[in-house]
Amino acid sequence: MIDCKTIEVPIEQNHKIGRDEGSSHVHKGQYQRLVGKHIYLAHTKSDIAYAVSVVTQFMHDPKERHLQALNKILQYLKTSPGRGLLFQRNEKFKMEVCTDADYAGTVMDRRSTTGYCMFLGGNFVT
Repeated sequence: MIDCKTIEVPIEQNHKIGRDEGSSHVHKGQYQRLVGKHIYLAHTKSDIAYAVSVVTQFMHDPKERHLQALNKILQYLKTSPGRGLLFQRNEKFKMEVCTDADYAGTVMDRRSTTGYCMFLGGNFVT
């Protein structure tokens, strides 16, 4: 994907990616390895964390649509090579936590998605 076009966001807004996204299956092992690399990368690039959490839901039965969503994350990552978390020294050692939830937003089972981020001294830590 070195010569791929870049995109501005890692996943479409209000996406509805479900399990029944076509019948063409992709190689399960290859999909799982690629998702694993994305999970590792999401620890230092928090802007892809939600998109990665979406594609991890289909690790056991990936279809072509799921691989396309995974490739879109790669296209997004191409826009910012070498960028990641930066930890800076700060005089104020204050903890801040932000949370959000998407009530019944999953297409397959209507489960809610929740998330949080924690800052310590102004630095993103989880």
